[in-house]
Amino acid sequence: MKKALAVIVFLFAISSLYSQEIKAVKTVEDLKDIQSTTKGKVVLYNFWATWCKPCVVEFPELVKLYKNYKDKNFVIVFVSMDMPEDMKDKVTPFLEKQGVDFITYYNDFRNPEQLIDFYDKKWEGAIPSTYIYDKEGKLSSKFIGNRDYDFFEKEISKLLN
Repeated sequence: MKKALAVIVFLFAISSLYSQEIKAVKTVEDLKDIQSTTKGKVVLYNFWATWCKPCVVEFPELVKLYKNYKDKNFVIVFVSMDMPEDMKDKVTPFLEKQGVDFITYYNDFRNPEQLIDFYDKKWEGAIPSTYIYDKEGKLSSKFIGNRDYDFFEKEISKLLN
């Protein structure tokens, strides 16, 4: 009985290491709450979807960037633009396969224009879209379309120094 309990506890501990937490963003207040947790850090917001081929190509580059810089006041905030009903069957497995071990978010706004306008009133919603903020919370750069690791590294390293 003790062995069985030990095995169950061990399996639960292992599965919790790899469980992916995805939270909905439904209001501008949710977006402001996310911003409040990243104060004093360089933050890269990336808007993506599993159905977006350029997003899927870019994603491992961003995960690698995060793993290399997470101990240097750098944070990535992923916001999936997939449909809320796809979180369990498509998004969560994708994030786990990519090795994402931090909270990610998905767009659950009734009016997606509110999410888009919060970041950039000129943004038309194309993805992948990336916004990089400095440690003071000021927008440093933004771009649409996928980029590679070297590009991202140049953008954030000038803000981390």
